[in-house]
Amino acid sequence: MWPTIIVAAIVAAVFLAIIITGIRNKKKGKGSCSCGCSGCGMSDICHPQNVDK
Repeated sequence: MWPTIIVAAIVAAVFLAIIITGIRNKKKGKGSCSCGCSGCGMSDICHPQNVDK
């Protein structure tokens, strides 16, 4: 029983750390990948251009 609880706690801690890192990166304006936005085909979705009409 204890090994199951310990493994579940470790998995939950890793999952929580990934979520917190993603939230912090989003607040800092960083993307979710490390390749940069210049060569990314999805950069328009992550960083839409402000278009005044």
